[in-house]
Amino acid sequence: MKRLFWALPFLLLSFQGVAAPIKTVSKLQFGKQWAFTREEVMLDCRSDGALFVINPSTLMQYPLNDQARQLMKFNQVNASSLDTILLNDPEHPNQKMSIEPFQKAALALCDHSGDKK
Repeated sequence: MKRLFWALPFLLLSFQGVAAPIKTVSKLQFGKQWAFTREEVMLDCRSDGALFVINPSTLMQYPLNDQARQLMKFNQVNASSLDTILLNDPEHPNQKMSIEPFQKAALALCDHSGDKK
């Protein structure tokens, strides 16, 4: 049992290097492309390619792509609909702002997660 407790911290630390980083982005960085009701959000790329945006004050996550929506649909993650935090597009009535810039930024996190190996 003592050996298990001795090895546990090393196991936990080894998994931290495998996880993709989470990046905080703000309205200031994206300007008129900003799509969210929050001034700042976190972007997350999971190892399976699922992309999420996270509200830093509540830690609620919202799916940014089909993989993430599938995880949400099958209750594999605790997430809410992205429409909850999406702004309406002022230039296109009855439409939400584009999430494409945020999908690209989150995908870049996936690309960088392999750099650590």
